[in-house]
Amino acid sequence: MAGVRHSLKHPMDYIDSNIVGFVNLIKLSCDYKIKHFIYASSSSVYGNNKKYPSSEKDITDSPASLYGATKKSNEIIASAYSSTHKIKTTGLRFFTVYGPWGRPDMALFYFYNSILRNKKINIFNKGNMLRDFTYVEDVAFSNIKIKKKKEKKGNSLYKILNIGNSSPIHLKKFIFYIEKVLGKKSKKNYMPMQIGDVKKSLADCEKINEFINFKPKTSIEVGIKKFHDWYTRYYAK
Repeated sequence: MAGVRHSLKHPMDYIDSNIVGFVNLIKLSCDYKIKHFIYASSSSVYGNNKKYPSSEKDITDSPASLYGATKKSNEIIASAYSSTHKIKTTGLRFFTVYGPWGRPDMALFYFYNSILRNKKINIFNKGNMLRDFTYVEDVAFSNIKIKKKKEKKGNSLYKILNIGNSSPIHLKKFIFYIEKVLGKKSKKNYMPMQIGDVKKSLADCEKINEFINFKPKTSIEVGIKKFHDWYTRYYAK
């Protein structure tokens, strides 16, 4: 289960899926002798850390949401299984992934859909938030390269990697690009900071750059245009 806001009202969905479900999957992976267990963690594990950009070396003991706490739990459980069952595990801390086939509750889909239909959009913290938006295709390619990467024997079985764009933008600018591709202005409803949310995110991608030479290719403007093209094709059916 992903998403910060849903976790505020439906905590058990996250416990059942992200913790119980996760343990079931990693246990089955051990039972069936899977060589490499790769799972989605999240930038939400960093919470409101004061240090930016966020590095895998940072302490992540204080997530700002239950969602972030369950993803941190995944990392701890994976570490334990790597130690006790000698299974190779890699946790990927995704930073605000966006693009075609995204969840309807995520920022791009929500803003785009609302502006298209002339509905007001709720903008938390008056839009004064920074996000390290990472295009889904760049993320997919990084996942494939991680899966194919061959490592020397003796390397640590447990690994955590940030996957971000390392080029954050303000939410206001993000909305501007959506308005630009739609050719219309949004109707804005400014809201206070949402409980469990964070003001800014920025990935330190030095570790993954060294590991698989990961360098995102898609700018935010191009990514939003690609989403627009997909949305137009998909909903024209």
